[in-house]
Amino acid sequence: MATNTMIWQDFISIFGAQRINISDSYQIQEKAPNIVAYALPAVFLLTIIEFMVSYFGEHKSYERKETIGSLLVGLGNLVVNILMKAILIYAAIWIYNLLPWRMEMSWWTLIPCFILYDCCSYWSHRISHFNRFFWATHVVHHSAAHYNLTVAFRQSWVQHFKTVFFIPVAMLGFHPVIFLVASQLSTLYQFWVHTESIGKLHPFIEKYFGTPSNHRVHHGSQEKYLNKNFGATFMIWDHLFNSFQYEEEQPIYGLTTPLTNKTNPFILNFHEYRDMVEDIKKSDGVRECLFFIFASPCKIYRHKLQKDQQTDPEKKHKNHTKTTALILMIMLLLNQMLSAQPLPVHAELPTPTGKNLLFFLQRTPDANTVIYELNFKGEALDPEAPVKGSWIRYEEDGKTKELTPIEKKFAYGVKCKDLGNDQFEIRLMAYKKMPMYLMKSPLDHKYHIYIKEEGKHFLLKRVFVKVNGGSFWFPKVAYIDLITANSETGREILKRINI
Repeated sequence: MATNTMIWQDFISIFGAQRINISDSYQIQEKAPNIVAYALPAVFLLTIIEFMVSYFGEHKSYERKETIGSLLVGLGNLVVNILMKAILIYAAIWIYNLLPWRMEMSWWTLIPCFILYDCCSYWSHRISHFNRFFWATHVVHHSAAHYNLTVAFRQSWVQHFKTVFFIPVAMLGFHPVIFLVASQLSTLYQFWVHTESIGKLHPFIEKYFGTPSNHRVHHGSQEKYLNKNFGATFMIWDHLFNSFQYEEEQPIYGLTTPLTNKTNPFILNFHEYRDMVEDIKKSDGVRECLFFIFASPCKIYRHKLQKDQQTDPEKKHKNHTKTTALILMIMLLLNQMLSAQPLPVHAELPTPTGKNLLFFLQRTPDANTVIYELNFKGEALDPEAPVKGSWIRYEEDGKTKELTPIEKKFAYGVKCKDLGNDQFEIRLMAYKKMPMYLMKSPLDHKYHIYIKEEGKHFLLKRVFVKVNGGSFWFPKVAYIDLITANSETGREILKRINI
């Protein structure tokens, strides 16, 4: 009994720490080890090694402009952190002195402090994806289309707005030194998860800890990966609050609407605030103004799209025409499915091959594929119709079938224009807005289909149509994916057309 009393008294004594004199804040800084600074040489060494492996290896995970942008953002963030360090320490001491349950500085208190800090980090991260004001402090971290260790440097210069989410941890009475150490350990842990060089680890680790695989999911822009895996060190929070997703197919990194400027650190940090101001200027009243500031980015996007369609009859008419053509395209595809034996739901369609194949269109689980090939007239390419489309009927041993006149005119046909110098402009009849270009590659001197964007040519490989329910006559077309490849690096890139 006496032993239990002594243990209780010792436990109570932990919460009787003396207040810290504000004038002693410099000594507090001295006591708090600068773990991140100690780790910087290792951080830079690992980044250089990964860069060299990417540069000389086959898998290119670095892109020059993005890497420069990441480094510039990281340098700016380092300066901001140096300026903010004293302010954060003063704030931590001020809160600590207000509390009657102040804890003594003891190493074991770091364990509960770190776990609770990680929980607050989860909610800070999650809210940042569903509230535009805080998303603006986080969007820079998701703006890279390549995933490597420099992405960890992409921390917003105004991320300290999110310090408010960690006040509950400070209010529990942890010593300021313990609180600062927990913060540094959390920051340092998140560095190594930003890489493609490490695959999946042991299933237990993948399930309960932040890993490169789990965090690659978080940076993926596919629908199934959006707003998943917010945990920093522990994934238990994602399991508890239903936001966990294992890595399955290769993530496609970056924002759903990519930035054109990849190097300017001011644009990378503040472009969302610029867009927010523009939306506020166009808002109708206080309610919509607040909506543009604090609503979910996804809801804001849909609201703006709906508003534009209501206020622009001409644009609405164009969108209606585009949607009608796409619906007709899907209807024709579904019509082919009626006479086909569908593949199993989980089976993947074979990838068509052939020396004249340019690209192909698929919609799973349909058993048909539309292929686009070079069209020769004798030994030479037909200048009036250099590209032709046809069906591959997998239920008929892969036999090809010509497109019907209706399909050629409204859905899967192409319109060709001779540009001279062995170059042709190609447009899909169902989506004439996007020009494609048939030209010879300087690498293999063969014809390929390219999409031009930002002055670069991207090789078109395949088209995928996503339908979410609806009826036979009115299918709900969610989006069309154009899978392209960078003609310089060979890296596959997804271009999504949302409907």
